[in-house]
Amino acid sequence: MRSVTDLIAVSELQAWYDTDLGQQFLAQERQMIERALLSVQGSRLLQVTLDGRQWFCDTARAQHAVLVAPRVELGMEQRTLIATPEELPVQSAVIDILVLHHAHEFSDDPHQVIREAARILRPGGHLIMLGFNPTSWIGMHSQLKRKQGAPWSAHFISQHRLVDWFKLLQLASLGGYSKEFSYPLESDQSRQRVRPVANIIKALPFKSGNLFTLTARKDVAGLTPLQPQWNRRLLGKLQVIESKATSAGVRRNKS
Repeated sequence: MRSVTDLIAVSELQAWYDTDLGQQFLAQERQMIERALLSVQGSRLLQVTLDGRQWFCDTARAQHAVLVAPRVELGMEQRTLIATPEELPVQSAVIDILVLHHAHEFSDDPHQVIREAARILRPGGHLIMLGFNPTSWIGMHSQLKRKQGAPWSAHFISQHRLVDWFKLLQLASLGGYSKEFSYPLESDQSRQRVRPVANIIKALPFKSGNLFTLTARKDVAGLTPLQPQWNRRLLGKLQVIESKATSAGVRRNKS
């Protein structure tokens, strides 16, 4: 059966991001991705996300940057390619930086999402992945609220397991970062009450934050990273395979 992203979960996740708790997580995610981007460089960047309204890569040192989201919606970024993360309509080995924002966690085949990310990365290109940590407060809380939809219904995949998947796809893990240690209560007043516990957990030596980023580099034995030749048919200088997917807007191309 063809793997697909759960569009119902996409709607639930977007609605959650509009809550006070979701906004708190969103601010932390933005900081984490910006931090990860400081250690990579390249001229062609793709951000694969489920919420087309969110752009995390303004600080990236990339000449051409495009967002990929699974559907058209109001308020989305103007420079957006509409496609599912399981089937990216981009040629192989052409992307310098790929930011994967929770996209693998709401697919019925998360391994295919990461496989597709590895396919379009050029040798020496970097993958930055942001996900929910199963060994954290949100991972535990999800066991109680899974039936209430996203984000609790996500496929919480451990960093250790993801690193094992990376090895199979010729992706070398460069380490990660963990953040957001508060218990995910909807009420800000309730979160303030348990903040002392969050501070204790934050001081522990293991990565126990609700959110994590992992950075990996595509290493292909016997291949030397080269600048590919690009055509200008679609999305500026980002070479894209013609497919049934559609695109909207042309704002972020700086050429």
